[in-house]
Amino acid sequence: MTLPAAGWFPDPRDAARLRWWDGRAWGEGTRPLPSRHPAAVRPVVVAPTGPSFSVMTPPTERQTWAYGTSTSRKLCAFAVSAAVLAIASLLLDPWGAFSVLAILAGLVGVVRPGASGRWRVLARSVAVSAIVVALGTGLVALTPLF
Repeated sequence: MTLPAAGWFPDPRDAARLRWWDGRAWGEGTRPLPSRHPAAVRPVVVAPTGPSFSVMTPPTERQTWAYGTSTSRKLCAFAVSAAVLAIASLLLDPWGAFSVLAILAGLVGVVRPGASGRWRVLARSVAVSAIVVALGTGLVALTPLF
C-alpha cells in the first residue's frame, strides 16, 4: 500500500482545518482552511522506485553444484576404479605402481565424476577415500627408498 506524500490535507478530526501529513502519520500542526475554496486537494500517490519483491517463491530445483543435472546416473567409473586400485595397492603392491594409478583415477573421479544426483556426492567421497588409501600405501612402499 502506498501512502500520499507529505503535505497539508483536510483534518480527519475537524473539517474546518487542515492537518500536516508527514508521509506516514498525521502531525500535530494544524491551520484553518483558506477562505476561498481552492481546487480540490488531491493526495499525491508516490510510486515506489526501488526494486519490487514478490511474495511467491519459484519452484524448488534440485540442480546444485553437488547434485548436478536432473538426469540420474549412478556409476562413476573413475571412482570405482580408484577404489579397486587402492585396495589392490593395499594388498598386492610392494612398489607403489597401483598407488600411483589409484591416485590418478581418484583425482579424475573427484574433478569429473560421472555420476549425478546424490550419487555424485558418493562418487566423490569414494574417490577421495581411494586417494587417501593410495597415498598411505604409496608412502609405505616408498619408505625403503629413503
